[in-house]
Amino acid sequence: MNMEERAKSEVKTFEYNAKEGVRAVAFIWFLQRIAAPLFFVFLITVISAFAVNGVVAGLLCLAIFGGPALLLWGVTSRQGQKVLEYWKK
Repeated sequence: MNMEERAKSEVKTFEYNAKEGVRAVAFIWFLQRIAAPLFFVFLITVISAFAVNGVVAGLLCLAIFGGPALLLWGVTSRQGQKVLEYWKK
């Protein structure tokens, strides 16, 4: 009986580690390939609008790209916290 419980515990631990490992790899891929370039495009667009077209265009561009940038930041920061919590274990 004790061996069966230990085996079930090891299987649960293995499944958890596999799931969290896949999450970490997928998050790093998403961060490198999609999130970081997209965030920098938003940032450069807003800075360029301020520099080239003035304050009104910069504020309009910030209003347009600010929401998606904050949403992207929120998603990546929550997933990043989950990945860091897993790596600290």
